[in-house]
Amino acid sequence: MRSLFWLPPLFVTASLSLLAEAATEQPDQSATFSAGQCWVNAPIKPRPLHEKVEVVLQEPSIRYSIAPAQLREGVQQVVTREGVKAYRVVPATFKEVTEQVLVKPETQRSVVVPAVYEAREAVLMIEAAKTILEPCQAAGTRYGNTGAMAFCTKEIPAREEKVMVNVLVEPETTRMITEPAVYETVTRWVVDQPARVVEVTTEPQLANVAIVETVNPEKVEQRTEPAVTRTMHITKYEGEPQIVLRRAVCDSDLQPALIGRLQAALSSRGYSLGNIDSRLGQRTIAALSDYQADNGLAIGAVTYESLEQLGVR
Repeated sequence: MRSLFWLPPLFVTASLSLLAEAATEQPDQSATFSAGQCWVNAPIKPRPLHEKVEVVLQEPSIRYSIAPAQLREGVQQVVTREGVKAYRVVPATFKEVTEQVLVKPETQRSVVVPAVYEAREAVLMIEAAKTILEPCQAAGTRYGNTGAMAFCTKEIPAREEKVMVNVLVEPETTRMITEPAVYETVTRWVVDQPARVVEVTTEPQLANVAIVETVNPEKVEQRTEPAVTRTMHITKYEGEPQIVLRRAVCDSDLQPALIGRLQAALSSRGYSLGNIDSRLGQRTIAALSDYQADNGLAIGAVTYESLEQLGVR
């Protein structure tokens, strides 16, 4: 009799009834057993879902650059003593006057107040928690050659990774600084009482005072610094682990041509199994199991549902 496991003749009828009962436990499955068929109880693993997440390590910010004002030094003539008409008989009298002459006007300039960042620790989930099935010993499975296999669930905790993120607390700004005007004290004489008899012309007296003029005013330019990001790869799992009954290809039906088509179909979908040699080996079964796990199929045997989904006839 062709099968993946052997049962004594006295237990064939009982085994078929047990398989039928196992099939009825799956709401979406129905099994009809015929002579010469092979069936397996196989696990279905949760389907892995891979995602890419963009994590902002540093937020965008605004930067400023300042071009200072261009100044020019010069000389200005200031009248220190006015010209007058004096008289010989009664000379003119003068009085002293003190004045403040503007040498440098009041100016304003900008300075940059740098941004303040705070380093904070963020926890990212790299791989979600999952439940897997592992072979184990259950009541009755270790005695007798019944072909029954026991699987126990095992919780795999989630994997997390800590990253440091610079959080903008205060953005970069500018503030104005006022530089006061500069004055120079100048003393001059003005006519207090002009001459009354003989007219005498007195020429004005001049003085040169150094001054500072603004040629080009200060310029402030603004630019935006982009955010700094990082791509994180996260794996999640869809569905729950379960044991299902599936019809499998019997050993006598595993012809080299069928195995070669199976290997070609797996290779074309990116599953590595070495050379296509039309022989069912460990690398071919491993590649088939990876394909079954990625597509929510029963794992561990060459099942008809896997061949159908792969398009292998």
